[in-house]
Amino acid sequence: MVIISKVDILAIGAHPDDVETGAGGLLSKFIKLGFTAGIVDLTAGEMATNGNPAERRREALRATEIMGLPWRKCLGIPDRGIQVNRHNIMLLVQVIRESRPKLILCPYWEERHPDHVNACQLVKEAYFDAGLRKIESNWAPFRPQQIWYYFLSRAGEPKLIVDITDVYNIKKAALAAHVTQFGRQTGRWDTFLNTGPGSLMALVESRDRYFGSLIGCMYGEGFTMDTPLAIKNPVTLLEVKE
Repeated sequence: MVIISKVDILAIGAHPDDVETGAGGLLSKFIKLGFTAGIVDLTAGEMATNGNPAERRREALRATEIMGLPWRKCLGIPDRGIQVNRHNIMLLVQVIRESRPKLILCPYWEERHPDHVNACQLVKEAYFDAGLRKIESNWAPFRPQQIWYYFLSRAGEPKLIVDITDVYNIKKAALAAHVTQFGRQTGRWDTFLNTGPGSLMALVESRDRYFGSLIGCMYGEGFTMDTPLAIKNPVTLLEVKE
């Protein structure tokens, strides 16, 4: 049984490698800065061409260990069956109320894979319902301050880019932990995830380099929001350079 402790950031993905792909650098950066984070995989990724749920769970836990996160939970929603229904919303409401994060990360709403699109909508519904007092659960109502959307196979225009150069080795190691998805092994099928110059790993690195170039660093991760980012103290936007 996964013990869900309170965290600063809750990262949610449809499949076990989604969070590492879109926000592995940001999570590693937060951990390095002394914050806490947890991951929720909505599914076990059982419909993937390579790997089974047990293998993918071991890989996910290894990636979690590499990034230094205290916990990771799989909700067990069927892969290719992520539906925005009351049962699934309440599964996620429970985790949000229990972990009480300041920030939620989830997939961008425009994606190639329908599970990613549905995951985004499910998170939005659960985020809203988690704050409603008349929706009962084992935990008190709570709504995080913000949702940031990360990019997977498609990227929109980022409203925020984070310099992840100093933790990029951690992101790459966390991604590489998902051997069944990104590694090429005897007896496994070649897929767009693991094969050729257009593989997902190559796409992710080229995109991270591009986002980094936009802010003058080697690697960056881009995020967007569906509402303006509220800044109470504008001084926090100014970096003091020595």
